[in-house]
Amino acid sequence: MNTIFQSSPRKNTLFAMSPLAKGYVAMIAVLLIWSGFALTVRAIGGSSLSIADVMLIRFSVPLLLLTPWAYSSLREVKSIKWIDVLFILCGGVPFLLLASFGARTAPAAYVGTILTGTPVFFAALLSFILYRQKISLKKFLAFILILFGVTAMIVGNAGSPPKSLLHGVAFLLLASLVWAGYTLGLKNTKLSPIAVAIVLSYTSFFIVLVMVLVGILKTNLGVVSFDDALPFILVQGVGVGVVSTIGFSYAVNKLGSIRTLLLGSLSPGLTALLAALILHEPLTIVVVCGIVLSSIGVILSNRVK
Repeated sequence: MNTIFQSSPRKNTLFAMSPLAKGYVAMIAVLLIWSGFALTVRAIGGSSLSIADVMLIRFSVPLLLLTPWAYSSLREVKSIKWIDVLFILCGGVPFLLLASFGARTAPAAYVGTILTGTPVFFAALLSFILYRQKISLKKFLAFILILFGVTAMIVGNAGSPPKSLLHGVAFLLLASLVWAGYTLGLKNTKLSPIAVAIVLSYTSFFIVLVMVLVGILKTNLGVVSFDDALPFILVQGVGVGVVSTIGFSYAVNKLGSIRTLLLGSLSPGLTALLAALILHEPLTIVVVCGIVLSSIGVILSNRVK
């Protein structure tokens, strides 16, 4: 009688996911959140929140939610090198500041394409500079295709690109470089995803708080309504601060930094589509071609050695 209700070991294995499959699932969730990140960063200029407000929300939410695991992660954090900590912190205040500066004058499609398409190039460049990892000719040509796609988006429009757009793209490229450093930091450490989120959120929150107290950044939280702050709480705080940070570091551990960035190349198309639907940004042929070229370059860079 008991055997009737006993589950079959073979059937259970159908629901068991390999570490590689779990990494892909985590990265799919991250892709959706990244698109939301690009849209909310782009929307900062039209909201009553300042960049300091968004960063305080971004880092305070995971700080509070992950407090129960803070003490248990302390021993784990003590075991890593300080240089790797600095790389991890690149994914906090520096990245968000540079990305927000770039998003002020660059459309969301540009934000999504540059921040998810070019980090694979910068990761390889940093690996060559810091660890003397060689870049093959085929991989270099794939990187050129990525940069060509970004360039096509900038110069492909009628007339010369405005200086404001060029400034925005420059900030986004710097943000991409910083993000590539963040992925290298994740790759070189053995921190758990939760420990990474704790290091990033706690340290970054206090950095932003000091910048506000000394007057470097301005905050409007005292006059911001909850309705205005709610999208940023959900996307930046819960989504990017907790789910994305944990999910991305988990995906890097399971898939590797290059393969993870490869999957990230799917985000620009989704971001451009959502920007057209939500923010009513034009989805031109030039933008589509730039996204496609950059995505192909990222894919090829992962396939060749």
